[in-house]
Amino acid sequence: MRPAELVMLAVLLWVSLRLLVARDVYAQLIYLNVVGFALAGLIAATWRTDMGLLAALCSFIFSTLESNAVAYTIRKVEEIRREGGRR
Repeated sequence: MRPAELVMLAVLLWVSLRLLVARDVYAQLIYLNVVGFALAGLIAATWRTDMGLLAALCSFIFSTLESNAVAYTIRKVEEIRREGGRR
């Protein structure tokens, strides 16, 4: 493995462990987002074929959609908390 791949793998493993032990919902959402992007980068760096490029592209697109969902969820939770939980 090249150094860049090792760094991405280290980040992926570290953040995955943090995701498992995090108790705060916000932290879990952010760690999950980082896992998605790290996985997309790792796929792109290691699979050097057309199918690898397609897999990395799909993973990156869905990671982007995931990050939008995370931002939307955080905003909605904040709105609910401001309203005092009434919904």
